[in-house]
Amino acid sequence: MQSKNNVLEVEISKEVNCSREIAKWNYWDHEHLDVVHGGYKSVDTLYDADNFCFNYTRVKIPVIPFLSSMTPLFLVQHDEFTQFTYAIQFGVVSRTTIKIEEIKKDKCKITMNYKFHLNGWKKILRPLLKYLIPIWNKKVWLEDLPVKLRRQKVLEMGHRDFIGLPNDISEREGHEIKKTKLPLARPRNSSRDQHPLSKHK
Repeated sequence: MQSKNNVLEVEISKEVNCSREIAKWNYWDHEHLDVVHGGYKSVDTLYDADNFCFNYTRVKIPVIPFLSSMTPLFLVQHDEFTQFTYAIQFGVVSRTTIKIEEIKKDKCKITMNYKFHLNGWKKILRPLLKYLIPIWNKKVWLEDLPVKLRRQKVLEMGHRDFIGLPNDISEREGHEIKKTKLPLARPRNSSRDQHPLSKHK
């Protein structure tokens, strides 16, 4: 039986000026991960469906950035605005829970709950992780912020993925932001789908 004392939990909440649909989209947009976030070296999507995804990523080690680690990530859309991400890094199993609450149509609150199972020798990582998680969270938040705000703006102008903005400038205002449909469409021959074990191969 596992003890709750073996679990490190850190929770951070922030508000952002975008709809909750855009916040949800941001977490499922695998295309941007190694382009926008400095912590990712590569991302392969092996399988995704309407409420889950299995990624295999190479992430930089925060304290020693010239080293990296291969990390499996399993994402689940638990309900409409709650997402779980399970990961294993250096033998440490973690679960990140993302909850998105609407404040108004173009503003939402995101609660990020991090839990790490630190059994055995891994208990010595508790103070390091407790120190690093808020730093890592702030870095990722600031990297993602322009992505969220820009998408909010262009969708309100009527942007459609892989098509662009309406040709008539007079039609570029007042558009409703539609519900996020999973899995997100990706470009043909996306770099996310090139792994030899991907469902697309």
